[in-house]
Amino acid sequence: MIFTAYQEAVRLSFFKNGVVDPARPLQDIQAILHHPGLDGAFTLGSGMLSAIAASTHYLVIDRSRYPSLFVPNTASEKTRVRANARPGTPWYEVSKVNDRHSGILLLELREA
Repeated sequence: MIFTAYQEAVRLSFFKNGVVDPARPLQDIQAILHHPGLDGAFTLGSGMLSAIAASTHYLVIDRSRYPSLFVPNTASEKTRVRANARPGTPWYEVSKVNDRHSGILLLELREA
């Protein structure tokens, strides 16, 4: 339900040794891109409010929709995220990957 209401179009670009990885094509997906307000809070709808560490951006991906998606985050393999639906289509770089949740893949982002 939350994914349906708050997801937006993003593009994942995979890099290896600083250049686009030809073995991993661009992938356009739908996910929740959390960009907190100044207080770090965001509304999930129906009066529900949640807080995530202030000034940290996250991309929340529904694993049931993309079960085979792997997002590398090593010294030689990086992933960048482009917010296709936002003004200026800003880019972010994945700084951390949390794949320990059963239903979501959580990517911590920093501005690229």
